[in-house]
Amino acid sequence: NSIYYMAPDIYQESAGRLSALLLRGLPSVKEIVFIPSGRLGTIPFEALLYKKPGKESSFGSFPYLVQRYAVSYEFSAGLLLQKKARRTDTDKASILLCAPISFPVKDNLNDLPGTEQEVTSISKLFSGKAQVMKGQDANEGLVKSGGLDRYGFLHFATHGIVDETSPELSRIFLQSTGTEDGNVFSGEIFNLKLNADLTVLSACQTGLGRYSKGEGVIGLSRALVYAGARSIVVSYWSVADQSTAQLMTDFYSVLLSRPGVSLESALRQAKENMITKGTFAAPYYWAPFVMIGSQ
Repeated sequence: NSIYYMAPDIYQESAGRLSALLLRGLPSVKEIVFIPSGRLGTIPFEALLYKKPGKESSFGSFPYLVQRYAVSYEFSAGLLLQKKARRTDTDKASILLCAPISFPVKDNLNDLPGTEQEVTSISKLFSGKAQVMKGQDANEGLVKSGGLDRYGFLHFATHGIVDETSPELSRIFLQSTGTEDGNVFSGEIFNLKLNADLTVLSACQTGLGRYSKGEGVIGLSRALVYAGARSIVVSYWSVADQSTAQLMTDFYSVLLSRPGVSLESALRQAKENMITKGTFAAPYYWAPFVMIGSQ
């Protein structure tokens, strides 16, 4: 709550206590994989503190874990051991970007005009290997038509809803077609065939779901993993599309400009850039986006 409502004083106290409890004896490494359980599955660990804070009281000055470590998450140790190797084919740098931008009145969803610039800016980084689907072209039929396994990256800039009671009803929103209503349900995502190194849901609350003992959070994230996504980026809460566009563009820029950099390290750098630039330094803007699946 202190992050979501941007209350630095409360954050400093609560994050300090939680960090002291959870982050005892941090190792001398560059990357950390967390396998959280229960309610810990909705905490962005990179927003915790790697050392005791001083007298700082502004979000731009706290010693966040993300400034020292690249953080990623796994559902279980078993899935970590079974992880497939990254793609080595010539299309690994190709990306499909989808942004519906506007939504039917009946769905009671705000339009996302900033996502158009988001996917356009990202596409320019991929040197002709990007397919951009905007507006009516970003429809459910496209997702179900096959061919998603050709892309090394999939990026969906849209709304998402997680149903904690019935995880199979969790969904992301695309445009409708004559035969599809535009709701891509979690149960439908399970049947997709993906072969992407990374799938990004640049949407609202896509990382949440129902808690299951020993299984972590069941929602859109789990569906994408079973569909074949090696790593995914999802969000824990709703974020303004302007700050999201900046974070995502920086992420891909770092990833493509530094050969061999890991996905989690590129995301860490993009988040640190936001903190350094100051405009979106508060973890409210960068902390909700987490990487599930390490390399």
